[in-house]
Amino acid sequence: MSPHGSRLIAALAGLLVGAVLLALAFHGTPPAAVWQLLAAGHWGLPALLVLAATALFVYAKAARWRLLLGSPADLGTATLLGPVLVGLSLNALVPHSGEFARAASLHRRYGRAPAAVLSSIVAERVFDLFGVLIVGSAALGSIGAAVEIATAMRLIAIVAALLASVIVLALAMPTGVAHLARVLTKPLPARLQGWITAQLAAALAGLLPVRSPKTSVAVLGWSLLEWLSVAVAVYGCAAVIGLPVAFASGCLVVVGIVVAFLLPNAPGYAGSVQVAFLVTLRPLGIAEAGALAASVVYQLLMVLPLIVAGLALLRGSLARR
Repeated sequence: MSPHGSRLIAALAGLLVGAVLLALAFHGTPPAAVWQLLAAGHWGLPALLVLAATALFVYAKAARWRLLLGSPADLGTATLLGPVLVGLSLNALVPHSGEFARAASLHRRYGRAPAAVLSSIVAERVFDLFGVLIVGSAALGSIGAAVEIATAMRLIAIVAALLASVIVLALAMPTGVAHLARVLTKPLPARLQGWITAQLAAALAGLLPVRSPKTSVAVLGWSLLEWLSVAVAVYGCAAVIGLPVAFASGCLVVVGIVVAFLLPNAPGYAGSVQVAFLVTLRPLGIAEAGALAASVVYQLLMVLPLIVAGLALLRGSLARR
């Protein structure tokens, strides 16, 4: 199947999942009740807090990515902000398309091998999951939560462990991985074998920065800052609606958001964000209408600005240098 066909299927699956999740989220809650809360919201300082937290989230993501790329001299954090925004924007429109846009951007403008860039993004995902696990565990320890959140934490732990195992295996046995690739590609034409071998070598090289304990600790630190900034944004979204949501509760909402984003998603994460806020906040005593209203604020003040900024930078980010 062609890449365009795969993206089309992913987009259609996301629309279907989003429609189902939206129907489930608003089942029993009139949209008028949600709109009333939004109309009476505090759109001043709490909204500015969400926007500031969003900016910090993007900066932390770019700074962390630079470390995973090996801290190249020609790629500063400010330079990577554009590709990061483009990736976040496209991911919010078509699931997981942003990663390929980021790889294409660094390849076209700075000559980076796409396989190496993609392997750095795989490592990024592992640190994402471990960062969320740490943030979520601290929140669970302070306020406790329902069974749904504990289940979500276990799912994140399983995915993180699997991805981390793949990276550790690749770093510990690069020769074995290369030999296995040669064996598997032996029936293929020589030219295709050479291409696959070159891509694998680039991918393994892209993981080399993770070998450094100092780099890994710094990357984990940026990951924690990244997800704590999202928790601050969630706290601000609740404050816009006037909900009594503690910061630790916002950290648990982050766990729900990450699990929801593992599924196929509709544009703007419609449905996924609503379910994440509902499942997390309802056991904490927050009314469904309030949780849904806060989720809409999250989409308006965090997701939508990222989409607009990324689309504005898309053409320049993918232009050849």
